[in-house]
Amino acid sequence: MFKKGGKSLPFRAKFSDARTWKRIVDAISVLVDEAIFRANENSMRVRAMDPSHVAMVDIYLPAGIFDEYACSGEVAIGLNLDEMGKVMRRAGTNDELELVLDEAASSLRVHLKGATTRTFRLSLLDIGGEEPPTPSIKFNVEAKMLSDALVQALKDAELFSDHVRVSATPDGVQIAASGDTSGVEVKIDKGSEALLELSVAESSRAIYALSYLSDMIKAASVSETITLSFSTDMPLKLEFRVLGEGKVTYWLAPRIEAE
Repeated sequence: MFKKGGKSLPFRAKFSDARTWKRIVDAISVLVDEAIFRANENSMRVRAMDPSHVAMVDIYLPAGIFDEYACSGEVAIGLNLDEMGKVMRRAGTNDELELVLDEAASSLRVHLKGATTRTFRLSLLDIGGEEPPTPSIKFNVEAKMLSDALVQALKDAELFSDHVRVSATPDGVQIAASGDTSGVEVKIDKGSEALLELSVAESSRAIYALSYLSDMIKAASVSETITLSFSTDMPLKLEFRVLGEGKVTYWLAPRIEAE
């Protein structure tokens, strides 16, 4: 426990740039409205599945990526992400962020420190249900690329369809979408500036819902690179790095084509 104002508090964390926390909250809120932030002395993490059980987000934030971090024991912080998002939209460009858990008041205090110090109090939620397990899947394709390359490819796909075909061979990754009469194919070739690493044990292809992918790719703001992993007709894994050691990971179930 650390003390502030004579009161013992079990959790405190600080980012010198409040926008980092905003991007993390945004990355979770594209899938769920409420989430439990689980913290211990080593890290904070969130794992949540969307209501339709089509997609999952897994956030891992080690203590070292925070400018200051203190946690006594295991704490669970249930939050309304819409409320947190509204608060974070009030953050200024040069604001610092401090999060302080006050269990006695059943609240999380959010301090934004810039020209002034603003303190927001968010009530904690009692969120039931078990934490979803992490999928255990061996992927045939793993590709590390510039985030913007995937962002632009998905924007192109949105012009023609509500789903996208992702495929890969040892020569590169392809993103394709088609409508009734028109379509697009984006090739990200091995050796190009956009494709940084490529491992293909077996050529693969799968179809995924663009509505989910377009939301997930918004997390590109936290990282310049993204690692995409998949196999034929299997879930897709998207992983973004946060300040080096942190991770934002999404899992998305495939859309299976009728025979």
